Amino acid sequence: MAVINVTPLMDITALINSASVNEGDVLLLEEGIYFQSVAVTKNNIRIIAKGPGVIFDGRSTLIDAFILVDVSGVVIEGINMRHYRGNGILMEFGIGNRIVKNKISNMIENGIELVNSNSNLIWKNEITSCYDGILLINGSTHNWIVENVTKECYGDGYEAFFGPDSNNAFLANTAIGNRNNGMEIYGSNNLILDNLLIDNGQGVIISSGSNTAYIDNTVEGTKLGTHQIFNGYNNFFASENYIFCNRREGMENLGQLGVFLNNEILYNGDTGILLDTTSSGNLVMDNVLICNIPQNIEDRGINNVIIRNIERPCETCEAPSEICNDFPEKVNSMDKPREGVN
Repeated sequence: MAVINVTPLMDITALINSASVNEGDVLLLEEGIYFQSVAVTKNNIRIIAKGPGVIFDGRSTLIDAFILVDVSGVVIEGINMRHYRGNGILMEFGIGNRIVKNKISNMIENGIELVNSNSNLIWKNEITSCYDGILLINGSTHNWIVENVTKECYGDGYEAFFGPDSNNAFLANTAIGNRNNGMEIYGSNNLILDNLLIDNGQGVIISSGSNTAYIDNTVEGTKLGTHQIFNGYNNFFASENYIFCNRREGMENLGQLGVFLNNEILYNGDTGILLDTTSSGNLVMDNVLICNIPQNIEDRGINNVIIRNIERPCETCEAPSEICNDFPEKVNSMDKPREGVN
């Protein structure tokens, strides 16, 4: 393994394609502004920023900052990317790559896009003002999307686009102020755990699959739908989520045989949990629901089981419009709902 120092004057794609670079080598990028697109064509190449001043600027002319096609074991770490006409990082047919601690902004397309790519780690990236922050599409499976931040994107913060985009884990991510969804997750057997979704157009959409687990997430301040389960989704599990001060329903379910357990759903501008007309066989149990307008739970479906929930209507001067004007400060300063509800 060799460490190769790289400067902004060097053509990185040509370097990778040359005999000077072998699998396992590290390309250590000197600080400076790089005006180029990099195609990574060899496995196990590590491209690492030497310091925070490594900037790839497409000047609104180049398409993608980094393109990984049919490679594995590649690492891209610590690089600033901005102003490309396509994506910050486009990965196609990639396996076991690591995209770590990059800052990506102002892409016309997406911050990071995975196409038919499997078992990759996308960790601690910061993505701002792109179309989608992180997009998984065309059969991208078994990927780990962990501790990323997406802000002010025109589309979704995080999106798994089709049913075959399954078996992915979204852990401890943040989505703030994205125009469309904080998360739009299609497919089956996904894990959505400990994510923070604030002030997005919509909170979470789940569709086209079964068996996803949605646990310990916080959703606040959404402008449209908060948490929607579509297309007859089967065996969805939602537990210990904190959903408050959203303009519409806390959770809207059109699926079957789901479990909604121990969630706290507070001060939403529409029904707390809505089991819509196509829902059936769902279990809604041990949830705390406070002051959701016009009601905490509404069941329009068939054979749903609703038991042991704690419900409290709005008290005087406690409508969501009053409580949520100063969110999150006012809500967070209150006693924890489960401790304070009789």
